Amino acid sequence: MKLVKLIIIAACLATLVSCAKDYRQFISAPEEKFYRGQQLEAARLLLPYINEAGKDQLLFMMEAGYALHIAEKYEDSNRVLLKASQIAQVTPISISKEVAALLTNQTATNYRGEDFEKVLVHMYLGINYLMLKNAEEAAVEFKSVNNELQKIKTENGQARYKQNIMAKYLAAISHELRADLNNSEEDREYAAVEYRQILKLKPDFAMARSDLAHLQSSRQSPAGELVVIFQSGRSPIKVSRGKLLDDPGMRVSISVAIGSHTLAAGVTAAAIMSSLLSAENPIPRFKIQSNKTKFVRVTVSGKHAVTETLENVEYTAMKNLEDDYGRLRAKVAASIVVKTIASIAAGIAAKEVTKHVAKASSALSSLVGVVVGAGTGAALFSTMRPDLRCWHFLPATLQLARLRLMPGKYTAKVEFIGFNGAVQNTKYCNFEIGKRGKYFMNLRTLE
Repeated sequence: MKLVKLIIIAACLATLVSCAKDYRQFISAPEEKFYRGQQLEAARLLLPYINEAGKDQLLFMMEAGYALHIAEKYEDSNRVLLKASQIAQVTPISISKEVAALLTNQTATNYRGEDFEKVLVHMYLGINYLMLKNAEEAAVEFKSVNNELQKIKTENGQARYKQNIMAKYLAAISHELRADLNNSEEDREYAAVEYRQILKLKPDFAMARSDLAHLQSSRQSPAGELVVIFQSGRSPIKVSRGKLLDDPGMRVSISVAIGSHTLAAGVTAAAIMSSLLSAENPIPRFKIQSNKTKFVRVTVSGKHAVTETLENVEYTAMKNLEDDYGRLRAKVAASIVVKTIASIAAGIAAKEVTKHVAKASSALSSLVGVVVGAGTGAALFSTMRPDLRCWHFLPATLQLARLRLMPGKYTAKVEFIGFNGAVQNTKYCNFEIGKRGKYFMNLRTLE
């Protein structure tokens, strides 16, 4: 009878969870406004949720903070993203805990954020501070990017990702600003160290080599520069991988896990595989959206500069999840097999009980029959589903260009170049460069 009660309770909980409104439904209306160019309106739809403690609070903060960033409400964006950064710290957890979480309904738990998302919270805090001409705080946040990256390790303690070149570049620029403001050789040397580290990561990076040379020879020059930050396209979103056994790699892992067990009487490999036919893969994948602009070309007073991709969010997101899949697949398969074997064995035992209770109560006999059927197949993993929550408003890439100019007022011609080499769109921006000053132009395409 205890087994019967547990099955009934589990079924009720599964029904309640399935009826709950999930994050993708919440984000639908704000997302529509965001990609129509109504970023401030999108943020306003999300702001009521950022102070409500709940399982999706971090996501609401990241989405609202980024929407405010694109709407050029940089101070408001920072107020939201600073709160998000307190929640979104990289906290390593063991593989066993990750696997245990995957075999439940993760959408009912607090969203912790993907590692790359936690890193990007600090990235956008830093960019906001640059737009607000606060080089001190910008430098702190770009340093935090690489501090967070250092926490992302493999089980063997090795770094899972290279350092973020965009963050290092913007950190160098922040320290250049501090050096010019405070006549600080220490900040100038810090910027030089960042450029040297970038060149170790990307030896053929001509822009970094040029900027390092300029840094070491520009102490007396009054020239300033235009810094173009370009955010292109839409980052991928999470989708289901489909049925558990549809993935060849998972099917092999499950077969290997079955082969490692001595099966009890009545439990067969065929029965195990049959029980898993309707189970959904608990590890999602990222699906590419759109990115129609390859780079931006900026022309000012006959001088030209083109943006270069320093952070490929699209690639990082997909690699992040695929690395997790390769790392966790065998252990997920092993845990699923253990649960399935136990369920089938319990079903066989319950079937034996049925024979003894059938004479005493036909109703109870029928109920136990239901329990036996519910012990395997869809009911066993009915709450195991992939967590499809993710940060929806991010771009596909982060790019940068620099153009040195003497102090004065200028008009920049900004051309958005597609992957076919054609100009997709052109806009003109007026700006002013002060003595040894920097003007930051923050651009975003939405498709």
